[in-house]
Amino acid sequence: MGTITSIAAPYVGVQDAAERTGLSVVTLRRYIRDGRLPAVKMRGRVFVTEADLDAAVEPRIIVPKTESLQDWAKRMAADAPPFRPEQVDLIMSAFATVLGGDRR
Repeated sequence: MGTITSIAAPYVGVQDAAERTGLSVVTLRRYIRDGRLPAVKMRGRVFVTEADLDAAVEPRIIVPKTESLQDWAKRMAADAPPFRPEQVDLIMSAFATVLGGDRR
């Protein structure tokens, strides 16, 4: 965490940042400790920039690894009940053209 001698307008204290984001002060301090949220300290108080705060709480898309997704799909398929005969008929008729004709 950096140390500065004066605070300019775009900085907000951790308490104000918590109120602004709806996150707890503890969560924001953890983000700072983990390096997810850059911060500066002045006279014993911790401040963050509005831009850094916005970037730290911005929603992130989590893309699972292909292998873990495949493992998940295999596990779900293994745990799923078998298709009923009417479900098999519906699926087969939906793919009949691709499969080369009526496969009922």
